[in-house]
Amino acid sequence: MYKTAIKATHYYSCCRDGEYQSNSSTRKTDRKRPNQKPTRKLNVVCLSRMYVDEYFDHHVEVQYITAHTNHQLGAVELLHLPLPKSTREEVAVKVSKGISSQKILEGM
Repeated sequence: MYKTAIKATHYYSCCRDGEYQSNSSTRKTDRKRPNQKPTRKLNVVCLSRMYVDEYFDHHVEVQYITAHTNHQLGAVELLHLPLPKSTREEVAVKVSKGISSQKILEGM
């Protein structure tokens, strides 16, 4: 089969992979904000990743590793990850109806 030239290559890795890199200046890092959320980064290497080649003839080829390594996927891990907008909206509707937070969590 004839392959056309690659238009673009995209590389995606696990959001928990790597070291935390602060974007603030060193003076600001001396003081930690009291309500600062923990980082997603775990200072470990996770092998879960995808390589996506996009070709000029509009087809794509994907190579991937699905197994997450050096960390587990669980409730504690999910605590630090953002919720999708649709889930946030669903929770907001339930809160506005007066549904308890315990019942909302049970329904997730």
